[in-house]
Amino acid sequence: MFAFILVRKALRAVTSVEQVLQALNTAQEMTLAIKDEPYPYAVTVNYAPVVRDDELYLLFHGAKAGRKFTLLKRDPNCAFTITLRTNTLIYPDCRSTNHFASICGEGEVLFVEGEEALDVLADMMAFYKAPIEREALKEKMRPKLAATQAFALKVSALAMKVNGEALATDDGHMHPATAELTPKE
Repeated sequence: MFAFILVRKALRAVTSVEQVLQALNTAQEMTLAIKDEPYPYAVTVNYAPVVRDDELYLLFHGAKAGRKFTLLKRDPNCAFTITLRTNTLIYPDCRSTNHFASICGEGEVLFVEGEEALDVLADMMAFYKAPIEREALKEKMRPKLAATQAFALKVSALAMKVNGEALATDDGHMHPATAELTPKE
């Protein structure tokens, strides 16, 4: 499995693999930071988390052309960030804070081809609860593989941080934090 990156404010760190996996299932987008010159290239993509052979992968897809594709071919190592929720609070005495939950990490992007690419795309659709049977879905996607690249970001290390007492749920509302997603004390 991935290694945990140490964070400066250790009280905000979530260091349970189970809690991280649970949190990854609550978001849908991540931003990739890919090496380019003179600046890194940041791009937001939809993802689906999967664990295979005790390794965490964040699955995503894109065109078999373009800047993301070209840069990842050149150097598949990248960083990523996932914002689970954020809420800035400003107090009458001009103090402020940000209540948030986020995951930042790094890993290597693998280019997935053929039948395995169909499995990646089907896994993504299952994560997003597509109302179609897996094998039928793969057959519908098969003709699109000529132009669609499936990727699997193999996560080598990450840090999850939580600050504040509320977490957003998939309904978009703020709710009290559950024991499963609060930082360790």
